[in-house]
Amino acid sequence: MIVYRITKEDHSALDGMGGLYGPGRWHQKGNLVIYASEHASLAAWEKIVHVASFENLPKNLLLVEIEIPDGIEIQTVPQSVLVDGWDSFPFANETVNYGTSFLREKKHLALKVPSVIIPTEYNIILNPLHPDIHFCKVISKKPFIFDKRAFKDLS
Repeated sequence: MIVYRITKEDHSALDGMGGLYGPGRWHQKGNLVIYASEHASLAAWEKIVHVASFENLPKNLLLVEIEIPDGIEIQTVPQSVLVDGWDSFPFANETVNYGTSFLREKKHLALKVPSVIIPTEYNIILNPLHPDIHFCKVISKKPFIFDKRAFKDLS
């Protein structure tokens, strides 16, 4: 399986360091985590929702393609975690706690979770502390530039 993320060079390694600096829907701050998406387009949308304007986008972004070997089991988040409001902001305790437990238990390398932005598509949470992370490979890093039309004022 190939998954995608859009990030700066200093967060393009499979070390999950970004999770140390801030929380996410699927982790508490202070946990190593790698957020990726099934599609490059979803990775772009995921990046867009985290900035208020084009000017806030980091410079020198990369589209990173990561190969997860076929033999690795990808766990799916249980429906019971997706309670009413799981997709809200601030993040629901159920998703944050489930994802944090997933990371700390280290039973699985990957967790498939629904995207809030496009509910029929999925993000993949990778656990950089799982021993199988060494079988994953960054297969490409390409410069990624957002089209400014994605940020034009629609009002």
